[in-house]
Amino acid sequence: MLQLSMRTLMAGTASMLLLIFVIATPASAKCISLPITVQGEIHDATDDLTVNVEVLSATKGDPVRDVRQESSVDHSHFRVNAWFNTTSNVIRNETCNRTPRLVIVRLTKGNQVLDQKQLKILTDFRQTKDGGFELIKPLALGAHAEK
Repeated sequence: MLQLSMRTLMAGTASMLLLIFVIATPASAKCISLPITVQGEIHDATDDLTVNVEVLSATKGDPVRDVRQESSVDHSHFRVNAWFNTTSNVIRNETCNRTPRLVIVRLTKGNQVLDQKQLKILTDFRQTKDGGFELIKPLALGAHAEK
């Protein structure tokens, strides 16, 4: 009987400690990722071309430029879908206030950058119904390397 009471006491204590841990742990923010779509044409397109993007944040002191992205090049047409994470860790606490400011689009063949454009979120994009951004007019990239 003493063993049964001890087990009950231990189980009750463990449950109470778990409850205290769950209540005391601050909830982390569940931030969304904003979709950013860039599409356009490649002049003088050849095989093995890649288009990718970097996105700079409007948050001062934020060094993160990498975004999750899917890119496709079909003959001379390209499309990049990128997802900009709104989670900000610049200040001490995690918040969801990170916004995109600038999109850098690069056309590459292997390690060689053939063309690069900088696009401003405020002037070159329109906001979509889901809160993301799409390019107002198709972007033209050139596949000829600068000499």
